[in-house]
Parts: sequence; structure tokens; C-alpha cells
Amino acid sequence: MAVEQYSNPLREVISMDLVEFLKTQVDRYGDKNYLVGEFGPISYTEFDRISDRLAAGLQKLGVKPGSMVATLHPNSTQLFMAFFAIIKAGGVVVPINPSYTPREISFILNNSGARTILVHEKWVPRVKEVESEVRKLRSTVVRRAAEPMEASLERVVSGPLAGYLPPAFSPDMPALTFYTSGTTGQPKGVILTHRNLTFGGPNVAQNYGLRESDVTLAVLPMVHVFCIASPFMGSLSSGGTVVVMEGFNTEEVLEAIGRYRITWFPGVPTMFTYMLNGLDQSRHDVSSLRMGLSGGASLPVEVLKQWQARFGAEIIEVYGLTESTGLVTGNPVYGLRKPGSIGISVSGVEVKVVDESGKEALAGQVGQLIFRGPNATHGYYNLPQLTSEKIRDGWVYTGDHVYRDKDGYYFIVGREAELIVTGGYNIYPREIEEVLYACPGVNEVAVIGVPHEKKGEVPKAFVSLKDGVEVSQERILSHCKGNLAPYKQPQIQFLKELPKNATGKIMKKYLPRD
Repeated sequence: MAVEQYSNPLREVISMDLVEFLKTQVDRYGDKNYLVGEFGPISYTEFDRISDRLAAGLQKLGVKPGSMVATLHPNSTQLFMAFFAIIKAGGVVVPINPSYTPREISFILNNSGARTILVHEKWVPRVKEVESEVRKLRSTVVRRAAEPMEASLERVVSGPLAGYLPPAFSPDMPALTFYTSGTTGQPKGVILTHRNLTFGGPNVAQNYGLRESDVTLAVLPMVHVFCIASPFMGSLSSGGTVVVMEGFNTEEVLEAIGRYRITWFPGVPTMFTYMLNGLDQSRHDVSSLRMGLSGGASLPVEVLKQWQARFGAEIIEVYGLTESTGLVTGNPVYGLRKPGSIGISVSGVEVKVVDESGKEALAGQVGQLIFRGPNATHGYYNLPQLTSEKIRDGWVYTGDHVYRDKDGYYFIVGREAELIVTGGYNIYPREIEEVLYACPGVNEVAVIGVPHEKKGEVPKAFVSLKDGVEVSQERILSHCKGNLAPYKQPQIQFLKELPKNATGKIMKKYLPRD
């Protein structure tokens, strides 16, 4: 039986802007459903027409090439159409996380210089709270919960959304500026161009082996590149369908897999853990699922093995970051996959591991992962010094420490900032976390370094247990002693739940270090 696969060569699309790319996909897939959400299905053709009308309204508000337009809105088909409308008007999308405080919202609005914001009515009080602090904001478009985005814009411009005039586009125009989660210091705006996305989407589709018949779930927050690059751009590139949910809820996700016959699910490791613990095979039909895509953080090997056994589907571990518009490496869908590995370099992207002097590391030697390609950001918004530090000769320095095995597969050992130095020994938290995940009853783990009077710092593990399970500290320490050298033995502290950001990624910066 022939395998239905995405086959559009990457070289055909990297010279396109996003608007041209969308038109080619509309010509291909027309009346096929692209998005499914609160107002029902939206075909490829409808998506194009609606985003044209929204772009016309934005132009009437003064959006032009280079205009920064912020959004403060939960996941929605309406939000993604607004993203494309901003881009069609020549603007740059600045997604703001709905979980952010007024202080964080104010910082991003001021830093980006956004003059227009599209906001869901639920978050209007936060915008009003910072209006006096935001210097350049001129237009606020409020979307009421029960109305489409078109009605919201019509109310603001006091007239029909017509007369869209496409500006001159180029592949190197900025399209989105994603502000990083700010695990250290203030959030930084990562600039992504049309070319970054027209390469990134087909690259995702090709490397995941996506098909026109595929249906995926978008539950990752749309303020993160993983969501835009994988479910949305990956599906747009392959002719697939995206079911958009406001956020991740274990029961709702498991129910949606059966209802919509979901074939692939992109998520972060905590989502796969919750799905594993929540699956009841007498109530949930997950038989349509053939693949999970795990990114954003390291997936514990024990969770991967249990999930695959319970769901009867593969988990493909991949690696990317905001600066890469999606993928840098990934385990092959149709080739050898190594548990615990982030795979091999993907099509069109060069990857190296370098030591502190910048020399390429040997196989098995830990160093920093760097990459370059059409997916690589050109820099950080209004931060020329950081740009020159992080991007050198086209190579993006990720700050992630990895090693490459003899077969060319990469393995993350930790972030540069997470390295624990205890009594002269280097410890990467990932190794301790993997050992703890294999301890029965453990649900989630995060390991950090904490100060120590004599050793400088020592590892400390924060552990949450599975519901209804009791595991003593002594039992966990005994498990560690059988699997870790003495200097790697962690202190243990139980938490009911580990702190996470909107994607479900564990945020180690919020763990106590004393």
C-alpha cells in the first residue's frame, strides 16, 4: 500500500512570503477543512477569505508594513485567522500570554511599541490597568466571547471589512515576534520572518511524515512557536486539519481524540504524563492516534515507554526552540528512533556540538548545540548586543548542552545555566531526573542545584507523586543509591504539584533554592 506523504520539496517554498504560500495551499486544498473550533469547521478557502477581510479592517485602523500588532487572547480559530490577517496587512504579530500579569503585559507592549492590540473581552481589565503606562498603544479591538473576530473589527472601524490592498511582501519581512518566557531576566522578542515560517512549516510536515488525511489537536498555547510551527503550519503545509482547543485538559483531550479521530498529537512532556495517568480504555477511544510529538523539554524515557504501550502509538521526540521556528533535530518517523534522544538534524538545517573554545566536539563529548539554516531567527528585537552574542556567522548558539553518538543522534544533558557543580564534579539534572522517573509512584521530577557550605552546591530533587500513591523519602533515596554515584545523590522534597508555565513546561526558576 502506498504511503500518503507530504512531498512538496523545501526548495519550492523558502523563496515565498507567507501570503503567497497560503495561496498555493488554498489552490491545492480549497474546500477541505483546515480549522475546526468554536464556530465549526473553516475550509482552506474560507480561511483565506476571512483573513483577507480582517486584513482590510486592520488596514483601516492604520496597520501597515512593519506595524507591531499585539494579541491577548486564548487559543481559538479566530485568533489564528487574526494572526494571518495581521501578516497580510504587512504587520508583525506580537502574541502576549494570557497568563501574564499586568506588569508583564505592560513590558511587552512598551518593548514592542505595539500601537494596536486585539484582546478577548475577558482580558480587557488587564489592558485597562496598564493603559496609562503604555506609550504607543492607540487602538484596542475587543472580541466578545460569542462573536467572530470579523464582528469585533467591524464594530471598531464602523463599517464593512472590504477593500483589502496587499502590500509589497518579501520573504525576509518580519512576521511574528515571540517573547520568550523569561526563565532568566526580562522576556526577549525573537523575530521570525516569512521565510522562517514558509521553510519551517513544510520542514515540520516532511520530517513528521504528515499526510493530507491527518487531523491534529492544537492545545499548546498559541503564544508559543511549538503550537504555530507544528499543528498550524505543519498542517497548512500538508493539507491536514487542526482541531483548536482553548487549552490542555486531560479528560477533554482524551475525549477529543475519539470524537475527531485525531491522528497525531503535539505536546510537552507533562501533557503526555497527564494523558498516561488519565487514560481509561473503557471510556476513551484513542485507536485513531498513530503518533505523539514531544518537544519543549526532555521526555523521561520511562514515561515514553509506558505511554507507547498504553496508547499503541509512537512518541517521536524532537528538538526546537523559538529561535529555530520549529525543528532543529528529530527522531525519524520512518527510521531508527532512540529513546531519550532528540534525534538527528532535520532537512536543510546544519547542527554542530562545540566546546568552550568553539571547536567541534567529538562523538560522545558534551558541548553546546548550535545550528543554522532557513529556520534560524535573524535576531532579537531591539537587542543588538544579545543578537551578536547568540548569532555568529549565521550559527545560533542555543545554550543547550548535548552530545552526539556515533550514529549522529543527539542527546540533551541539560541547559548551560542548569549545570550543577558540586565539589568539582559536574552534574546534569537530566540524569538524576531519569533515575527518579523510574521509581514507582513518582509522577513528576525537577532537579536543581542548591547552595552548600562546603561543596558549593548540591543537587536537590522536587518530586510530585501519582494520585493516591504514597512513597517515602527513604524509598526514593534507596532507589537513588542503587543507580547514582554518591556525589549525584539528591536531597528530596515533595511537592503536590511542580510549577509550570502555560505550555505545561516545568519552571525550575520558581523552585526554592535554599
